[in-house]
Order: sequence, then C-alpha cells, then structure tokens
Amino acid sequence: MTGPDAKTLRCASCPFRSRCVLSAVHTEALQNCASLVRRIQLERGETIIHEGTPAMGWVILCHGRARLTVSTEKGKRLLLRFYGSGEFLSASLSEPHGFSVTAASHCTIGFVAREHVLNLGRRYPELLFQVHQRFEETQLRLATRLVDLAYGSTRQRLVRVLLELAEEHGAAEGGGVRIDIPVSLRDLAEMIGAARPTTSGELQVLERRGLIGLAWPTVFLPDLEGLRRHR
Repeated sequence: MTGPDAKTLRCASCPFRSRCVLSAVHTEALQNCASLVRRIQLERGETIIHEGTPAMGWVILCHGRARLTVSTEKGKRLLLRFYGSGEFLSASLSEPHGFSVTAASHCTIGFVAREHVLNLGRRYPELLFQVHQRFEETQLRLATRLVDLAYGSTRQRLVRVLLELAEEHGAAEGGGVRIDIPVSLRDLAEMIGAARPTTSGELQVLERRGLIGLAWPTVFLPDLEGLRRHR
C-alpha cells in the first residue's frame, strides 16, 4: 500500500483537517502551527510509539491507519482502538507512554517536538484544551475496556467492540453498516481479551442470528438495533 509523499502534505489543504487537533486554532494561525510539524513516513508494522518510553512531543496521524495497544496486568496485549487519518496519537508530556502505537498501514505522522508544544500552548490555549479533551477520551476508553474485561461476558465485549468499530469506521451499505477498515480474527480477539477460538465461536453465533456478516477482512453489520440488544 502506498500513500502520499510526506513532503506533499500540507495542513491548510489536508482532507482530514477537521479531525486534526490543530483544527482547534483559527485558520490564520494554522500555518504557524503547521510549520512546526515534522512529517515522518512509516511502513505497516513499524512502531510509532513505544510503551514505556518518555513522551518527546505530540504525534498526529496525518495519513493512514494505526493500532493502539496496552499491556494488561496478566501480561497480555489489549488492542484498544484503531486510529484513522487526522487523529491525535500522543498527548502527555509529563509521563512515559502507557501504551504503544503501531502502523496498521503505510502512514505518515506529524511530530511536534516538546519545545514547540510548550510555545504553542502559550500562544493558543484553545489547542491545549482540545488536546486535553482527546487525552481524556482515550483514558475513558481504556477504563471502559478494562471494566468490560473484568465483568462483561465474551459476547458482550465482542458486541460492544463491533458497535464501536461501526461508529468510528462504519460506512452505510445496503441498509446496514460495513466496517470500513480491514479487520482480522486476531484483531477482534485482542480487542476483547479472548482467545481466537473463543472469539471465532462467538462470531459464528452472531452470524447465525443474522447480526453480522463475515468475509475476512470485511465485517458487515446488517442489523445494528438487533446487535445493540446483545450489549
């Protein structure tokens, strides 16, 4: 898979600008912010953020897809979410990263070094507010997923993850919703903290009930309301 050359990406004309944290500043200030962004290209599977490493600045996914994972107390990896173009990957500057982010496709990231972050914060407090909101959303998502692992059944966790993917990456199709990113059995198993055979069995139950359609790596949800009743 190929993507745009990092040198050709410009914030002012970015098709994903509305999703970007930099959109919090007014148009006239955007060019000043964009000049501080260093763009880096990565191939699928490369690590963007290493868990446990110190935060050196802000990281924005300019183009492509990425996966955010965390380590659980039992030493397993939990896939928390998929990121799309324009989304914010890293916020904290005071603590080591509590998660890792890897490229799920060829992608381009925008990196804003720590010293530039501090300057931007002083000049554009609305930008810091937007960053804080997004950081809080990520923390809430993690807390919710961990509560699900502790108290939710495998099927409940699977249904919630499917609905979450539909909300964030869904495309309307034939009266239902197609999850518009490639998803594997392994991905879903890591998202719900279950073994692949267990996850596969639950998917088959939902498929027999007409609640999902599988043609890996495509997942189709023909009956969202029916699926919601299984949460």
